[in-house]
Formats: sequence, C-alpha cells, structure tokens
Amino acid sequence: MNIKRQLGTTCGLALSFAMFASLGLAARAQDAVVEGLVIGRDGPSMSVKTAETPRVTVLLSDTTKATEKDGFLGWGRKDLGIISLMPGMSVKVEGTYDGDHQLVAKKVTFTRNSYETAKQIDAGLNPVNSQVAAQQDQLRSQRRDLDQNAQDIDATKQGLAVTTAATGANTQAIGKTNDRIGTLDQYDTKDSITINFANGKAVVNPKDKDQLTDFVKQAADTPGYMIEVQGYASTTGSATLNQRLSAERAEAVLAIIQQTGVVPMTRILAPAAMGTSNEVADNHTRAGQAQNRRVVVTVVVNKGIVGATNSGE
Repeated sequence: MNIKRQLGTTCGLALSFAMFASLGLAARAQDAVVEGLVIGRDGPSMSVKTAETPRVTVLLSDTTKATEKDGFLGWGRKDLGIISLMPGMSVKVEGTYDGDHQLVAKKVTFTRNSYETAKQIDAGLNPVNSQVAAQQDQLRSQRRDLDQNAQDIDATKQGLAVTTAATGANTQAIGKTNDRIGTLDQYDTKDSITINFANGKAVVNPKDKDQLTDFVKQAADTPGYMIEVQGYASTTGSATLNQRLSAERAEAVLAIIQQTGVVPMTRILAPAAMGTSNEVADNHTRAGQAQNRRVVVTVVVNKGIVGATNSGE
C-alpha cells in the first residue's frame, strides 16, 4: 500500500513539474528579438522594417532601455533613452509580443554610427542637403542683387526665371534625400514657439522659461501630439563651436520641457542640432545674429491622425 502511495506521489510531482515546465516554455515562446530599420515614429509607437516583414509595430514606454553600443566588439554601452530613437536608425529590439501581435520593447540597442547617421538625416546635414543649402544661399544673394537693380526690368525677369529653375532643382534634391530613409511618417505643424539666446550662451532666461512652460502645457491637450526641438546658432564663431552651441541650446530647452511633468518621453522627437542652417535673419548685423541664436519648439500631429479626425466630423 505504501509503495502505491509513493508511486502516486512521484507521478503527481512529475506531472506538476511537466506542467510548470510547459508553462515556462510557453511564456518564453512569446519573447522575441527583431532587427531592422526604423521607418516611422509616432509617440510610443515605432515602426521597424525587417528582412522578413515590411513593418513591425514596436511599443515603447518610459521603462524601455535605449542603449548605444560602441568600442571594441560593442562592449562600450551608453543609455541614451527612447528620445534618441528616430527614423533611419538600424536597431535591435528585444521584447514580448502582446495579444495584438505588437512587440512591447524591453530593450533597444543600436550602434553609434547608426545613431549619428540618423541624426544627420534628421537634421538635413547629408551631402545633398548641403548642396541644396548652398544653392539657397546663392539664390538669396541673387534676390538681393535683383532688389538693388529693380529699375532694370529685363534683368529682373531673367533673374526670376533663374530663381524658379534653381528652386525646382532644390525641390528634386530634397525629394531624393527623403527617399534615403523610405516612407517615413509625415506630420502637420500645429503651433510653435521660438526661444532666443545670448551670444555664446545656452541658458534660457526666466521669462522665456515661463512662456515655454505655458506653451507645453497647452500642447499636451492636443490629440496625438509630438514635440520637436531644433537648436540653431548664428555664424559668429567657428563652425564647431556653433554646432555645439545649437546642441546645448536644444538640450537646455528639452530639460525645461521634461521638468513640466506633462509631456512623457514618448511624445518628444529626438532634439536636433541644426548649427547655422535655416537662418531667419541677416547674419551680418547684430540684430540678425540675435534672431538666429534660437531654439524652435514645434507641436506636430501625425497626418494620419489628423485625417482620421477630419473624416469623423
């Protein structure tokens, strides 16, 4: 009788162990690793194109780790946060699929080269855009010359014809640049605010800080919003210094946005250091330089969300 009981107990333990083991295997079966190119980012949702699937939906959260690998064999690591994730990056995503077959990301890793390339694409610093910027500078110079010689009507007409042709070439070049990173999500601009800085400084004054805080709190009420931060510099000083200043100014404004506590990290696009590009005033005057030393904070909404909202009205 005792032998039967022992056998029964042994069989029961074996069955229980088998059940737990099968449950563990089932849980591990949900874990997944995906490697590919980021082709879109909309708040907590990121789209990744892999060799097998044209679009994998990845869900990010404030607990998702975004780590840059560097150094020999990728042993050097730096946690940059999910703000650093942007279209054009090659990434490795580790996580678990949910019931809707969306990959809930626990960890995202990428190389420094991939991150720097994506930043250059995002900031428009690739060779094509550099050529476009040079052509635009030339066009602005041509327009000023045409204004000074406005009495010569024939010359003005010829200059406008050249300007129109060059603008068309610029548009084609920009289109080719955008094609480098595929069909990325497009955004509509809803509102923006500009913060100006003193020469050589990256400190936001108290008045601008208060205005920025109010602006961000209002933006947080916009359905499906994202916040874009772009830093700029005037041409005073070296190119290296101006690039660094534009980055520091963007980071200073980003810190204030985060301090408001109303904008989750998933709603902020990667800050861009734009250097001396996209000047809004003449850099040959002090007043113009003051206007160019700035950070532009823009509230944007994915066009897909806007379209869905409009169609439901």
